[in-house]
Amino acid sequence: MKPFSLILLSPLLCWPVLNAWSQEAAPTFAKDIKAVLREKCSHCHNRETLPDKVSFESREFAFVNTKEGLPVIVPGKPDESYMVIALETPALHEKAMPLVGPRPNVDEIALIRRWIAGGADWPEGPAGRIVPPFKAKE
Repeated sequence: MKPFSLILLSPLLCWPVLNAWSQEAAPTFAKDIKAVLREKCSHCHNRETLPDKVSFESREFAFVNTKEGLPVIVPGKPDESYMVIALETPALHEKAMPLVGPRPNVDEIALIRRWIAGGADWPEGPAGRIVPPFKAKE
């Protein structure tokens, strides 16, 4: 092969590798989201601690509306999901979450945002259950 041809072909040969590097893997519930919700949210947001509030113990309790009628998780729409709004609200604001304990960091919030934007897949059954590390007292 002539050197000039190789120079012309090299960008085409490198494209698949560069493209793969530039695309981050979509977050999944099992790999990315479950641990964040367990460690940062579920100690308060469970059926025992806050029986009349949102629970992150399972899909059926998380895909609901707040008492004010705001949807907690809207698949494909992070800006309409109260979860994202509450996590991105400044810490001292009354609507900020979590009220106690460490907040998710910016990378964790970005993961949640991308997970919701990607459809918020949350499995049913044992794979989708979150057991809080401890349960806060109201």
